Amino acid sequence: MRRSSLGIAAAVVMTALLLTGCTTLDQIVGTENWKDWAPEQTSLQVYGDGVVAETIFDHLDQAWYTGDELQDMIARSMNEYNAANGENSLNVTEYSDEGGDVMVRLVYRTAEDYARYNNVVFFSGSMLDAEMEGYLFSGPFSSVDDSGIKESGLDASEPLSHKEYRVVISDTEHVVQVPGEVRYISTNAEVVNSHVIKPAVSSAAAETESAAADATGDPETGEGLSDKETDQTYLYIIYEKDQEADLLPSEMQSE
Repeated sequence: MRRSSLGIAAAVVMTALLLTGCTTLDQIVGTENWKDWAPEQTSLQVYGDGVVAETIFDHLDQAWYTGDELQDMIARSMNEYNAANGENSLNVTEYSDEGGDVMVRLVYRTAEDYARYNNVVFFSGSMLDAEMEGYLFSGPFSSVDDSGIKESGLDASEPLSHKEYRVVISDTEHVVQVPGEVRYISTNAEVVNSHVIKPAVSSAAAETESAAADATGDPETGEGLSDKETDQTYLYIIYEKDQEADLLPSEMQSE
């Protein structure tokens, strides 16, 4: 786990609740109309203006916390973060715990807020800015079209030749929706639909990761790994931004 504080809402839900076991959630099913897609498991939605929304699903073990206690914990964490980083840097826009099934929706003003609050690697922006921030695009990559994976085993030079595209880079296990049609993904990713990607660990990838851990370090924490090996554990989603007007999440449109 890369979470550094009990004040992190995801950690509160996923860890501080101390579940008796991992809840099995419904798998996301792709749809031809990507706009109809809605999170059914813990997911990130990246908007064209830089806003990031995180929807967390989990199960409340009331032997550890009641729903009211969890709400108070999340509210305190949000208020502390905003006091330190600016008003509305983070908002909790939905919460429910009916029947013990918890759903929390958090809206971050920027990708940097999401990364800082959760203490994870996360980037959303231009290809050039990603390179300037030190991301290596280690590859290999797969190209994507409307039917899914078009070609696999591509060198990083192929996606990097498209400076007009944008990229999301993540080290979380979240499903990610981006505001444009996906053109390339790293090989540790799978296509859900034209705008949605989820992490995937194939048997071959798992063997490679295990071998890397045995030889050099821990791919989960990055300890003992070279920069390139760490970079290869990141989820890369390279997309062509939609030409339509940037839209805020619905709960922020009145701001």
